[in-house]
Amino acid sequence: MALTPFELVFENGSPVTLRRHALHLDGLLSALCFRHTGCPEKALGILKELLLWNEHGFYHASAMAFGVTPEQTITAQTRHSVGRMRHGTLLHESLLAPIKINRHGENVYRKVNINGGPERNRLNRWNACHSPYLVFHGVGNVDHIEALTSFYCSRIGVNSNAGSGTVRGVYARAIDDDLSCIDGGGGVARNLPVSWLNDNGINIPVARTQYLPVIAPYWSNHNAFKAVEAVPVEKIRRVIFSDR
Repeated sequence: MALTPFELVFENGSPVTLRRHALHLDGLLSALCFRHTGCPEKALGILKELLLWNEHGFYHASAMAFGVTPEQTITAQTRHSVGRMRHGTLLHESLLAPIKINRHGENVYRKVNINGGPERNRLNRWNACHSPYLVFHGVGNVDHIEALTSFYCSRIGVNSNAGSGTVRGVYARAIDDDLSCIDGGGGVARNLPVSWLNDNGINIPVARTQYLPVIAPYWSNHNAFKAVEAVPVEKIRRVIFSDR
């Protein structure tokens, strides 16, 4: 099937919590493909069947935008969840082992000030945003992407297990123009390599460039993570949206 420009829309049911950087569509799809295959390598490989690949080393897949209407805009909120201290990181065995033996032959231990722990709950605080829709743009296989997201994506964003980013519905439609790189207002719609911007005659101040990932995986602990000189997309981006 031919790859066509499309708009992917999630009807949002609860505030969305994001990490430090914007959520990109190819990153979201790679996570959904992993749920489908159970294999990280296969999941990344499937992306080339779903999205248009650019010779500058990225997919034509935008970052998430908050879709607003004349009646509803973006609202900032704070969400709280109860968590627990994780074993193996904060309570490492080396902290609990004796450090010496005193003159009476007794073990001497470190004094550990416990601010949290397996038996003590803690309250996590998350900054979140809410809008009626969450919107992505891309160039790809519209039908397969809609089927994949409809089946596997019930929540979006960080802390989704606690109810953040609830998805009420998903639909996709073909559109005339590719808005995955530059949006309808002329703004950057995703992390874009400087090489792509130069080839397209778009001048960006050097001060705006950073070394960033432009392709899934976007988390630095992954062995396939790669950063290039790029211009970052805004984490909170707005798209004016009308019900269809």
